[in-house]
Amino acid sequence: MTALLFIVGILLAAAFQARLPTLWWLGGVRLEFVPALVVYGSLTLPRRQAILLAIMAGMAQDALSAAPFGLSVLAYGLSALWISGVRETLDRDLPWVQMGAGGFTSATVAVIAFFVVGVSFAMLFKFVVVVTISGIITVVLFFALDYARAVWGDA
Repeated sequence: MTALLFIVGILLAAAFQARLPTLWWLGGVRLEFVPALVVYGSLTLPRRQAILLAIMAGMAQDALSAAPFGLSVLAYGLSALWISGVRETLDRDLPWVQMGAGGFTSATVAVIAFFVVGVSFAMLFKFVVVVTISGIITVVLFFALDYARAVWGDA
């Protein structure tokens, strides 16, 4: 049941993320919810399930974006592999750990995209803004998902 909820969550987050308008006052940055789900899964689920969740999240995001297919799969897979590997040393309940992991996952996607698209000053500004916003969204999503798991129970 938990896997089904994560799959539905990934699909909803990817669709919501693709449908939201860009923030024109921040240079056209789009809010990202999928990296926060990948981090939540990486810090909550067993390692194999976390990596599978990250791959599915990457496929969902790549299917709804203009990026080359496989770009997000690679980035989310690498992030989940690293975060689930060091999660024993991290306290998942600390907001700065959540924010750092969310920023790291979003930065991984952005850095891999830089290799495809190229780097410019405007892209570096967007990089900093997206990483910061993704870290904040991760903290909020952790709170919401931990609350939902407490209410519905660990299925």
